[in-house]
Amino acid sequence: MTHTLPRRRAAAVGLALSLLLTGCAAGGDDGSGASGPSETTAGDGGTDQGLSAEQRREQRRREAQQQREQALAGPAEEHREQAEELVSEMSAAERAGQVLVGQYDGVDAAAMAEQIERLHLAGAIVMPPNVPTGADGGVDVETLSGELERLQAATDDEIPGIVAVDQEGGLVTRVGEPLTEWPTPMAYGAAAAGDGSEGDGSEGETSEGDGPDGSGLAVAGHRAMAADLAELGFTMDFAPTADVTVGPADPTIGARSFSTDPQLVGELSLAATRGLAAGGLAGSLKHFPGHGSVEEDSHVALPRQDGSREQLRERDWKPFAAGIEAGVPMVMMGHLEVPALEEDVPTSLSAAAYGEVRDMGHDGVIVTDALNMGAIVDGYGPARAPVLALQAGADLLLMPSDVTTAHAAIVEAVDSGEVSEDRLRQAAERVVALQLWREELADGELAAGPGVEAPEVLAEEDEGGSDGSDGSADSDGSAGSDGSAEVAGELAGESVTLVSGTCGQDLASEGIRILGGDAQDRARLSAAAEEAGIPTGRGITVRLIGGGQGAPGGDVAVALDRPSSLEGADAATRIALYGRTQESFAALVEVLSGAEAPGRLPASVGELGVGDGGC
Repeated sequence: MTHTLPRRRAAAVGLALSLLLTGCAAGGDDGSGASGPSETTAGDGGTDQGLSAEQRREQRRREAQQQREQALAGPAEEHREQAEELVSEMSAAERAGQVLVGQYDGVDAAAMAEQIERLHLAGAIVMPPNVPTGADGGVDVETLSGELERLQAATDDEIPGIVAVDQEGGLVTRVGEPLTEWPTPMAYGAAAAGDGSEGDGSEGETSEGDGPDGSGLAVAGHRAMAADLAELGFTMDFAPTADVTVGPADPTIGARSFSTDPQLVGELSLAATRGLAAGGLAGSLKHFPGHGSVEEDSHVALPRQDGSREQLRERDWKPFAAGIEAGVPMVMMGHLEVPALEEDVPTSLSAAAYGEVRDMGHDGVIVTDALNMGAIVDGYGPARAPVLALQAGADLLLMPSDVTTAHAAIVEAVDSGEVSEDRLRQAAERVVALQLWREELADGELAAGPGVEAPEVLAEEDEGGSDGSDGSADSDGSAGSDGSAEVAGELAGESVTLVSGTCGQDLASEGIRILGGDAQDRARLSAAAEEAGIPTGRGITVRLIGGGQGAPGGDVAVALDRPSSLEGADAATRIALYGRTQESFAALVEVLSGAEAPGRLPASVGELGVGDGGC
């Protein structure tokens, strides 16, 4: 009997969708980060006299939404003014520290904390070697939280420090279990395409009879992920990836991208940034000018992007432009060579590249990608790269290969006049304003953020889930204590895509034989099958494909990461899963048992394009 995967969209997703507002740029505010309704005025600046009760209510709703959007978009004028005052009292050495984020070795953060205090650093980033493990092999969250507290305590008393991480979900997960495990970001693209967006540029739409689209799910998912990280002590997440992947020719981004469709990537990357802010973290669109359409990995070499400005604006730059127009706290500059901007110069060291971001309207922080990556450190060294990046227009310098050398080089460059005092001061002010905003947001002192109760005019709208369920959401659109796991499971179920085969066909009635994948993949699929009462070791052959092109053979081919892996598979039934979580494999088992897969392709697979596939 044909059946569909259960529609488990809780009110958390419906609530989160209301955080996405069209046409509300952050730049037009009056510094009002504080909560509370503004004075009600008519659209032409007059009073609300003469308006009906319904019109007045709609006006109040719009104003409350705009306040919430502005609170999530980044620093307000009050934060910038406070930052200007704080930076004006700093020495050149202190200002130089405020534009640097360092890294450290091992799980003990004592040496990093000493460096932060001695060099007045903005903070540090936590990478996998810094994450302690417990006896069960998972993250020792108590020890990690203590080390993050040590890092935060080392920063200036008046300026909250940066404790950063790269946490995208899927392949880029720095802090694992017991934190919730997430599918790849491309899963959001599949859920969005499956909800009627289909890459057509629509925003906030829903398919008939369904819940909110993938944008709402992206807000809810990133908000839940941020809440988990913030509870440990993180303040910043260098996510989401706003790169537009071009498919198999892209060796680096792949399923880290939401889609091959620029419009869909723009919609979902903005939603993800809003979700991170709602959970208390500062997020960053990355990696301008777009790493998804080059054929080399900037971790080891300098990729070259030969597109013209017009071509790049239509594809790679479109998500960044959309996010900047709506207001985002930060943009990350990648390491690419783009002759259309500046020949033979990495974009992270190019004034033309930073100028392009500023011309889009971004007045917040621009952070470099890691300065210890092969594309930069091999060609410029530990002293020159930070100076050139700051001189070109970077505000925050991430992971210089030697932070002490970088700090000294910046101070020397300012003393010699190579970098102007105004340039360093401007960069420090932007970074400090970002940190002040993030702290107030996390503390619930703005019109949105963790624990902030929605105004009554929005709360009533938020409470109405499209499926009639009351879910597990708080009045600010946040998930409850189990919200992370619920939203991650929902994402897995909503994104699974039938690329070829018969919709609703029960393939697993006689059992499944599992090939491919790694040991954990096979174990998780076996566990999901056992939970569903499906025997393993006999029946149809299910081949799991991770990474590149799929191998021939098998009755069912399953792409665990990027769906383009299915192009080399000759199985009659092909399924894109977008993740390796236990919930992802549970969703796969449901489809193999006859459930209809609700997702649609967010990226092309052979002749199939965005929005194709599915039931």
